[in-house]
Amino acid sequence: MKKIFLIVATAAFLYSNLLHAQDEKHCYTTEIYKQRVKDHPEILQTQGELERHTQQHTARVRSGNHIDTSGVVYIIPTVFHIIHNYGPENVSDAQVVDQVRILNDDYRKMSYDTADILPVFKPIAADCEIEFRLATIDPNGNCTNGIDRIPSMLTYSADDQSKLNPWPKEKYLNVWVVSSLAISGAAAYAYYPGTAPAGADGVIMLMTYLGSIGQGTLTRSRALTHEIGHYLNLRHTWGDTDNPGVSCGDDLVFDTPTTKGWTTCNLSGASCGSAVDNVQNYMDYSYCCKMFTEGQKIRMVATLTDSIDYRDSLWSNSNLIATGTDSLAAIPSCSPVADFNAIHHEVCVGDSVHYNDFSWKSQPTSWEWNFQGGVPATSTDSAPVVYYGLMGTYDASLRISNSVGADSVLKTSFIRVNGPPTELAPYFESFEVAGTFPGTDGYIMNPDGGNTWRRDTTVGRTGTSCIMINNFSGNANGQIDEYITPAFNLSGATALALDFKLAYAQRNSYRKDVLQIYVSTNCGETWTPRYIKSGVGLMTTSDTNAYFIPTDTSQWRKEQVSIIAYHNQPDVRFKFRNTSGRGNNIYIDDINLSGVIAGTSEIISSTESYNVFPNPAAGKFFISFGLEKNKKVILKITDALGREVKTIVNAEMRAGEHQYAMEKEMEEGIYFIVLEKDGESSVKKVMVTGE
Repeated sequence: MKKIFLIVATAAFLYSNLLHAQDEKHCYTTEIYKQRVKDHPEILQTQGELERHTQQHTARVRSGNHIDTSGVVYIIPTVFHIIHNYGPENVSDAQVVDQVRILNDDYRKMSYDTADILPVFKPIAADCEIEFRLATIDPNGNCTNGIDRIPSMLTYSADDQSKLNPWPKEKYLNVWVVSSLAISGAAAYAYYPGTAPAGADGVIMLMTYLGSIGQGTLTRSRALTHEIGHYLNLRHTWGDTDNPGVSCGDDLVFDTPTTKGWTTCNLSGASCGSAVDNVQNYMDYSYCCKMFTEGQKIRMVATLTDSIDYRDSLWSNSNLIATGTDSLAAIPSCSPVADFNAIHHEVCVGDSVHYNDFSWKSQPTSWEWNFQGGVPATSTDSAPVVYYGLMGTYDASLRISNSVGADSVLKTSFIRVNGPPTELAPYFESFEVAGTFPGTDGYIMNPDGGNTWRRDTTVGRTGTSCIMINNFSGNANGQIDEYITPAFNLSGATALALDFKLAYAQRNSYRKDVLQIYVSTNCGETWTPRYIKSGVGLMTTSDTNAYFIPTDTSQWRKEQVSIIAYHNQPDVRFKFRNTSGRGNNIYIDDINLSGVIAGTSEIISSTESYNVFPNPAAGKFFISFGLEKNKKVILKITDALGREVKTIVNAEMRAGEHQYAMEKEMEEGIYFIVLEKDGESSVKKVMVTGE
């Protein structure tokens, strides 16, 4: 299913956006809505009731047979839930406040660029008389600044399960801000009134589309304006088709011209017989949005005056008092909420750990730290550095205070201090002996405390035991679990390779689990990706909707990981990372550190992952690679004589994992996949065979 571009730009940045359109993400509201209707067709009745109310309200307004509500401002109490893992997705308070300013400018027709609205549409450009205010009282009656910070790995590959701590939808508009979305290419989505699952009503969006400062950009800062339009029952200007520019559609608004929709700012565009389309509408994807129409305002007000999904209770005077949004008084000073993190959670004996205060809601003025096993054992600094001289796993705690109040937090087993290597190559582990997993020097990282890697004594590729993780039930989408092997002394070793046996069946094509392998040479302080597979690239047998258990050897496959760059390293650990897509179970057996990779004519980057699979390839093959930071990337295919066959990418690319599917379009033979990252070349050989 193709996705569609989300409007996020202003005219001043149009040219830049067009040059970088391939980097823009999409709104996924229509697709989410269609899936909800498919799974729960009964919501069509609710939608129908709201639409009848909306059309009746619209008719009364247009005929003048209604109570004049001009001058009535509909105030919506709002809370932003920042789901983060102490990274850049933990956006600043200032970025949130900036986004609220932009929302109010857009919905009150006060943005600086309204002067650029086309003359034909200026008479119907609406002051929607809708405002958004950060809550100052939370659901429990406590002081809040309207920003709720929640540490969770669910910030990655986020979906409805990442909508943690929803505040009552009859009192607040909930907005969740995350690092990445599970839906590939999506920037945000909302639910139309009456369609959301329990606890999911509101908007979820990427941190890079929030506001115009910090992690946000001016060109993307209208994303939430667009999504709240959906929350208030506006469709895309071309209706509910999946793609703009394909077919004429109706958004059920009387004064927006029928259009196919736009992904470019063609101000003279007229796609469906109108004199000119309303390309500058916030609900189009034109990259030059500036307005809502009077008809869209009427539709949103109709939603706010209907009881479906409690939109009518949001702006009631009693609710404004209850949420502390009944006046424009400054956000009050609250008692702080204690939180902290460290730059590294795993270090070598004799290393130091840098701690950072991540307390929120208000700024603390004093700090009281306690560090089990550390030197110093206590500190009053805001960002202390602590030395660890003995192996072990240690707790840390923090108490903070300001003039309003105090709070404290204890984090158990927060720091792991690793000792010297305990293993030498060659090494083979089939998990047949009790106690070998995770072993005295290996360990599990299970941040959510739920399903994680475990030893299974009922199945194996060699013998009757292996390790596995249950992605079929229990794990939330995006949940990360890691198994870290014992440390190996590879001093003097040459021509080594890591291989293991893998068994995995997809549950279906849209629930994609991910397996990654990383290498560390500094006791786990930093990790380098060496392997990544997901979905069809990971599967070793056919799909199954049932709980997968491998039943014969044909369902296992040998996987190889290049570790050429780690020969002669005195302290090497391997990490097996599972990212759940709520798909199916992954089984691993026979971890082997010895031998030589077959066909090692390839040149392999020493810093980042790069894979081509399957190989040999019949029909489709996949190319995946990771970037630790933004880089200029050239990805191309050459034949055996070095002649260029195809350029796949030639662009500046963002940090993260990237994957491309190559349909069969080449003759049988040997080809080379050349990956250049900031001038550093890596080459993979792939054999294309017949079907």
